[in-house]
Amino acid sequence: MVVQFQTSFIPKKASMIAAPAQGLRGRNINVFALIALIVFFLTAGLAAFVFFSKLHLITVITKMDTELAAAKKKFEPEFVDVASRLDARIKGAQELINNHSAISPLFDILEKKTLENVRFKDFNFTVGDKKVTLAMTGQARSFNAVALQSDVFGTERSFQNPVFSSFTLDDGGDVLFNFRTELDPNLLLYRETVIGASKGTESDEENVLSEEEAFE
Repeated sequence: MVVQFQTSFIPKKASMIAAPAQGLRGRNINVFALIALIVFFLTAGLAAFVFFSKLHLITVITKMDTELAAAKKKFEPEFVDVASRLDARIKGAQELINNHSAISPLFDILEKKTLENVRFKDFNFTVGDKKVTLAMTGQARSFNAVALQSDVFGTERSFQNPVFSSFTLDDGGDVLFNFRTELDPNLLLYRETVIGASKGTESDEENVLSEEEAFE
């Protein structure tokens, strides 16, 4: 009896080794597919959120526009017109008051600060673009009276750079001189005059009340 042997040069272990490699590739493909699916769903969800948020904002804005239009209709057009004209008049009056000048405060200062031995004449009042100037000629009994008057005017805050000049003597021995000074523009504002008058009234009322309380 003849025995035949079948030989193979291909090792059987090769197929056994290749099988696990195919399993790893399948697992890698499944992981990437799962990650891609998760990213897709997240992107789709974010897009849906943005879309519905935009729709909600449009709805809210439309509702607010409708409420604003309804609120405007509640106001009568005639009332709005009258209120607008009244507001324009008030603003115009405020502008006039703020720009209106009053010279009475200057006369009050001259009346209070002029000494008994000094008198002024030839009143010259000039208003420029940026400054207001006062110029006068004066007469005094002596040079000492002029010096004292210079000290008094020098302490007045509304007088800026007061100058006494051109001293001469007249036939009677009196001193003649020129006076010139720049004025604080706020001194001549009518608004400041009204505010000062109201403050003076309030202080007078407080003094009267304090005196009445003292008598009580």
